Amino acid sequence: MTTSNSRQTSRVLILTTILLSLAIVWLVSAREMQTASAQAIGANTSFRNFEAPQVHPLALTPDGKHLLAVNSPNASLSVFELSGGAPVLTAEIPVGLQPVSVAARTDREVWVVNWLSDSVSIVDLTTGNVVRTIDVGDEPTDILFAGPGGQKAFVCVSGGGRQTVSGNSVTGANGAVKIFDTTNLAAAPLVINILAKQPRALARDASGAQVFVSVFESGNQTTIIPQPIVAQNGGLPAPNPDMRAGLPPAPNTGLLVKWNGSAWADETGDTKWDQFVTYRLADIDLITIDANAANPAITAQTRGLGTNLGNMTFDPATGQLFVANVDAGSVRRFEPNLRGRFLSNRVSILNTMPGGAPALVSVADINQHVDLNNPTGTDAERGQSLALPADITRASDGTIYLAATSSAKVGFLNSAGAVVGRIAVGQGPTGLALDEARQRLYVLNRFDQTVSVVDTGTKAQLAQVGIGVNPEPPSVRNGRRFLYDATTFSAHGTVSCASCHPSGHRDGLAWDLGEPAGDMVTIGNFTHHPMKGPMMTQSLRGLLQTPPLHWRADRRNISEFNIAFPGILGSNRLLTTDEINAFATFVETLTYPPNPNQNLDRTFPNPATGPNADTGMLRFRSFRAMPRILLGGADNCNACHTSFSGIPNGFVTGTSRLVFAGTILSEPQAFKAPQLRGIYQKVGLQKPPPGQPRAEQITGFGFMHDGTIDTLLNFMKQPDFIGFTSDDQRRDIEAFLVSFDSVMAPAVGLQVTVNAENKNSPEVLQRVNLLIQQAQPVPIPFSIFPSAPSCDLVVRGIYDGAPRAFLQLGNGIFQPDSGSEAHLTLQQLLASVGDGTELTFTGVPEGEGRRYSIDRNSDGILNDDEARTTVQLSGRVVDAAGNGIGGVTVSLSGKQSASAVTDASGNYDFNFISTTGVHTLTPQHAGLTFAPHNRSFTNPTWNQSATFVTSPTVNLSDVSPYFVAQHYADFLNRTPDTSGLQFWTDQIESCGADADCRRLRRDNVSGAFFLSVEFRETGYLVYRSYKASFGDLPGKPVALNFQQLMTDTERLGRNVIVNVGNWQQQIDTNKQAFFAGWVQRADFVARYPASMSPAAFVESLNANTGGSLNASERDALVSQLSTNNTAAGRALVVRQVVENAEFSRRQFNRAFVLMQYFGYLRRNPDDAPEAGLNFDGFNFWLTKLEQHNGNFINSEMVKAFITSGEYRQRFGP
Repeated sequence: MTTSNSRQTSRVLILTTILLSLAIVWLVSAREMQTASAQAIGANTSFRNFEAPQVHPLALTPDGKHLLAVNSPNASLSVFELSGGAPVLTAEIPVGLQPVSVAARTDREVWVVNWLSDSVSIVDLTTGNVVRTIDVGDEPTDILFAGPGGQKAFVCVSGGGRQTVSGNSVTGANGAVKIFDTTNLAAAPLVINILAKQPRALARDASGAQVFVSVFESGNQTTIIPQPIVAQNGGLPAPNPDMRAGLPPAPNTGLLVKWNGSAWADETGDTKWDQFVTYRLADIDLITIDANAANPAITAQTRGLGTNLGNMTFDPATGQLFVANVDAGSVRRFEPNLRGRFLSNRVSILNTMPGGAPALVSVADINQHVDLNNPTGTDAERGQSLALPADITRASDGTIYLAATSSAKVGFLNSAGAVVGRIAVGQGPTGLALDEARQRLYVLNRFDQTVSVVDTGTKAQLAQVGIGVNPEPPSVRNGRRFLYDATTFSAHGTVSCASCHPSGHRDGLAWDLGEPAGDMVTIGNFTHHPMKGPMMTQSLRGLLQTPPLHWRADRRNISEFNIAFPGILGSNRLLTTDEINAFATFVETLTYPPNPNQNLDRTFPNPATGPNADTGMLRFRSFRAMPRILLGGADNCNACHTSFSGIPNGFVTGTSRLVFAGTILSEPQAFKAPQLRGIYQKVGLQKPPPGQPRAEQITGFGFMHDGTIDTLLNFMKQPDFIGFTSDDQRRDIEAFLVSFDSVMAPAVGLQVTVNAENKNSPEVLQRVNLLIQQAQPVPIPFSIFPSAPSCDLVVRGIYDGAPRAFLQLGNGIFQPDSGSEAHLTLQQLLASVGDGTELTFTGVPEGEGRRYSIDRNSDGILNDDEARTTVQLSGRVVDAAGNGIGGVTVSLSGKQSASAVTDASGNYDFNFISTTGVHTLTPQHAGLTFAPHNRSFTNPTWNQSATFVTSPTVNLSDVSPYFVAQHYADFLNRTPDTSGLQFWTDQIESCGADADCRRLRRDNVSGAFFLSVEFRETGYLVYRSYKASFGDLPGKPVALNFQQLMTDTERLGRNVIVNVGNWQQQIDTNKQAFFAGWVQRADFVARYPASMSPAAFVESLNANTGGSLNASERDALVSQLSTNNTAAGRALVVRQVVENAEFSRRQFNRAFVLMQYFGYLRRNPDDAPEAGLNFDGFNFWLTKLEQHNGNFINSEMVKAFITSGEYRQRFGP
């Protein structure tokens, strides 16, 4: 008998070896196809598309004055003013990565949910900055405020729960709701674990006493009967329709069954399978939480509402809850029976009651017009369909508005859920915000990155406005529609690829997409039957990195999925070659998020007891798990599921791409070794042994192609795995697998906001240092080239009073978003943090840091060097003595509307004011009148100020301290230092009542600011830089405009106060950074290309100066540049030309006159209200100043400007 068994084993091993050799040949072919399918994809490598699911991406502030919109790809919050017709974009505030929901707690405080950053950003709308970041857990999706006084913040965290399976604690397989006390954010949140996959959206009743949580991946009460059990119990039901004549027998497969309320039944209704399913499915679709309780808790769980549930809206008039959802008919087998009709789009309506469980009243199919008996559909039918319901909201008249993402429409429904009509909007509507005061509905169109403005009276779109910067490349914008578009690519306009691949991921279900009339398909060395049996939906994330595709490797590339458009969706055509290529390039960008089961530094958890992922990784890569002959000499897990490239951070997808004959796998069909990313999300099925109570499970599917095996531990107990000697060995590998690297490090998205309260906290500094470390390249032994870092590190927030961004270059050195500034150290950044000047450190995908920080539109011009699109309007309200008056309301009207109240010093400010349009400021206070009555600014190009005085006769420019302080602001761009303010004020006040003395001293003090060292080294240097580099502006007698001077003068003057500290060194440091950036500006490089010879370079500069250099100076600079013709060498030469004494002397008068306009009048010489809108006034004063040899007193130039009506009206009557 021993001999006989040995012979039999030998035969099997020989056969296996032959089959394996065929599989390996197939792998070579797959490599060739990978090259073919990747054509024209390379441009996407610097953009990772996470396709985060937007939930509540739009919100209004409580006062209705601002519309808030998340910009998911740009990691920002867009703020719109709503004073006029179309919303006006006034701010784009950086938040976390992939923001998906926003809610306003007050008119000033806004919370933003960041899906990829696993955080919530708390934004101050007044400063336009994130003031605090809260870690909340894996993939949060929604936020609302409820409970007594709305003081509790409820955050839905789709992967925030934890499950224990086989002794392993797994994060990300189920969700949680975390509740924060908004009055004590330092306190730990209350965590409610949700035993369901992917809780998605939140809603509340009118009082805020109840909070409702929908579950996106609740399932549809289906599971799988394993193939051996099916075969042993009569086999599969007969196919309907019949198989095509001539096809060989279909392979034995598993069978999908569905709970019918009392038993498990197949599609024919046969319940004989019930005895083989030892569990029930929880199918929890809706959770109700008592928000008023001191410790909120779940009070009810509602089941049976749908397969994927999304947004909800509450009707306070009826107490009903409307839940948008889809329901999948996956128990039905075969493509012909599912074509164009495998999923229904619905709204479920429930009655709610305090303390009770919501009860289902009705389910409204929102596509009742569809005739499913006509398999091809019609254009008219498709034009009315609403597919992929997203946000839903209710108007006070009972109208329900529903966004249909896959239809580019918003449906409006009656209180029974019946569709009354449809409104065409932009592509991919995901969010709604109802503004009943203005009769407007705002719709966020995710694919267009626009907001539609809809008239709720006429039910028509009035306008679309962009939500800001869209960094998505054309490959994403052009290819996305093929995932979502149901109108163009399905029979009835009701389904799309996203119906089963929501957000490009998977639905958590298995489908039997066999084709009884199909053909056998040979790919490589395997022939595949069209009756494939149930297969789990695979994620599209990272799909094209692992060809051949699909479970059986029966698709060489994505173009071979083209048949699914007519075959499954029911489209009347295939995609064209250009269309399928566009779809492929889009899919190529889809990216897995980080694995939440890893430590933040990309290591594995190392518990003191229990399963150990590090041990599991070693076993995975070296442990003999299978017979060596099966793998051609290799016998470990890594042979099939390649997990590491061999270099630091060299994580790969978890598949060797080998395809195995079914006989090797004990399967009736050939299968490819699947990739392992995201495997932790499949945890949730743990089958009780026979005879035990049917415990509830949160999913009916586990692992393998059809979800048959419940846990990874049980998977490793399959007969093929012969090397294990204990379950502890299997559990270690399971710990490794649920922590398997997604090829996206946990540091990506990781954040910390440094503010005045926590800047010295050890925990905060530890997080900052962790991010710095993760952003460093990792050395590779025996190689001069390091591997890529885990992330890039960016810093965004308020620095030196302005919104700024920085990119870490390495070792804690940060590049600012201006080419004219020096790099900063970590210590310098942290030292700048205070109230109103918070900085947020964020890890972003490696290679994308520049886009997320210093060059947001990737045009090569750094953010702070771009032309301004917004400015600040600020000022003071004072009494006749120049003392500030607090509590005065200053209203902004015109293109934008807002109001501010002056502080105790009389200060007010308005940020993010558009550089276009008219903006009017008007002060108001009971019992007070002001002069001037108001101030208007038209198309402001720079920050402007307006002062209002209570006296109808006093002009503040006559008040010496105020007069001097304003000169610091107008010429030096800063507030006065105490000693300087006192000195210059005393110069005037020492005259006492002598009017002539005071007038002369005022002229002298005013002129002294232009003559001061500080201005000569900043503003005047900027003027000469433009003049030497570019000459005069076309058709004008000056070298630069007001905005250019102000922008660059501000940079040169940062942190400079003459006679305070080491001010000379600070100026020199600023100059070095300024000229280093100057020679790299696009306009400079265009004028002076790198190919220009040193002689031509110097001569061109000298010509612009009017030949200020003498021959020896010119020759010396040419020689110098010839020796060092680099960017640094060019910067030094430009600086030497700009600082040339003769050049400075020649330009002095011209610059002095120009600064009268820039400093006193805050405009260009040819701007309104200049008569004739020309340079006649400028030329007049230049001639007069030169006639008096530059003496501004004798020429009376300064006197004329500071006594002019235009100047004085800035400060009173």
